[in-house]
Amino acid sequence: MKKLLLLLAIVVAVFAFTNPSEADFREHVRQKQGIAGSLGLAVADLFSGGKGGIKRDNYLVASRYFIGGDGMIPREDLAWGVAGIFFDAKK
Repeated sequence: MKKLLLLLAIVVAVFAFTNPSEADFREHVRQKQGIAGSLGLAVADLFSGGKGGIKRDNYLVASRYFIGGDGMIPREDLAWGVAGIFFDAKK
């Protein structure tokens, strides 16, 4: 039982340590979508009033990335990030 708890604690610690940041997600969008993604990020930043277009909900071992939700743009979930890997949010 102690080995199982130790293994679980190690897995949680690794996930928490490798939880991607907002800058990691921005770089992922730039690599995946190229210039169109960069322009989309710039437009989202512009419409958010300088607060940053992409926002992040941090859940210690995972993060949810979204745009909007501040009045001008309705909230739209973009992706989840776990252990440095991004998963697109399904609609």
